[in-house]
Amino acid sequence: MILEQLGSELGLAVHGDKSHDVSALASIATAGPGQLSFVVGRKYTNALKNSRAGAVIVPANMLDDSPGNALVSDDPYASYASASWLLYPTPAPSLGIHATAVIHPDAQVSPRASIGPYSIVGQGSTIHEEVVVESHCTIGRGVTIGAGSTLFSRVTLYDRITLGERCRIQSGAVIGSEGFGYAWTNGGWRQIQQVGGVLVGNDVHVGANTTIDCGAIEPTVIEDGVIMDNQIQIAHNVVIGRNTAIAGCVGIAGSTRIGSHCQIGGACNIVGHLTITDQVIINAASLVTRSIGESGRYGSGMPLQEQSAWRRSFVNLGKLDELFRRVRRVERLSGNSGSQ
Repeated sequence: MILEQLGSELGLAVHGDKSHDVSALASIATAGPGQLSFVVGRKYTNALKNSRAGAVIVPANMLDDSPGNALVSDDPYASYASASWLLYPTPAPSLGIHATAVIHPDAQVSPRASIGPYSIVGQGSTIHEEVVVESHCTIGRGVTIGAGSTLFSRVTLYDRITLGERCRIQSGAVIGSEGFGYAWTNGGWRQIQQVGGVLVGNDVHVGANTTIDCGAIEPTVIEDGVIMDNQIQIAHNVVIGRNTAIAGCVGIAGSTRIGSHCQIGGACNIVGHLTITDQVIINAASLVTRSIGESGRYGSGMPLQEQSAWRRSFVNLGKLDELFRRVRRVERLSGNSGSQ
């Protein structure tokens, strides 16, 4: 794509040779003449000055540091994201239902949708226009999939799932599996029927092998714009607010409510029945055991240390209780001495 066209599509001013052609993306350190890159701040100044990229998306205050063609953006990273779809467009799917797909007679599938090989669409389900269901997907009963959404191969949607528009569900994801609800009886554990379904908003991205459990009575809710990485577990009746981002291997226990615009680092564990307010950032590998009522950044756990230092720290942690008791005894003795 020539830079004049790329700049027009992105709404960016082009400086340099507008007829120069770029066809791929690359990092600022490795990009060559046919590739597009970007920088976001002054710490990349030297890399920018030495870059061989065919063009670089830069903030206005770094234009003079660019050795060649440049596109000026107030938010280079966002512009780079948009450019990635222009340079690597998604191939248009074949519309219609593959001969090997199984569609229940009561299901409604738009003629402008694409249902891939060996996929199944259950009774009473509705598939809207521009939906892409790739091969070997299973869609249960009473499911609605909004316009423009994509299910990659081997996605499973259980019964009573509502999926909004423009969602992207990666391979192996399971939405609507039975929530972990059991009652203890004299005869052992008695499973509680889970009938709440899952309500997923618009523009939600769900990573590979992520699972979102069905609600027990009311639905589990994933609001608009939520993005989830791979291998995340969302338990029944969790509510996740709009535009929240969750990194890989996070586990969220049942009935927890997470606000909007939160960021949850990888491998965090959040216990059940908590409330986390809007705009909270939780560091990776944190254990959240209480509600968070104030926006800000939170973390737990011990940062990485060299092994011998970590072992000393671990041993010292075990001595804190005794140290506390000793300090209390000293304080009491000091208090007694001061009163004489």
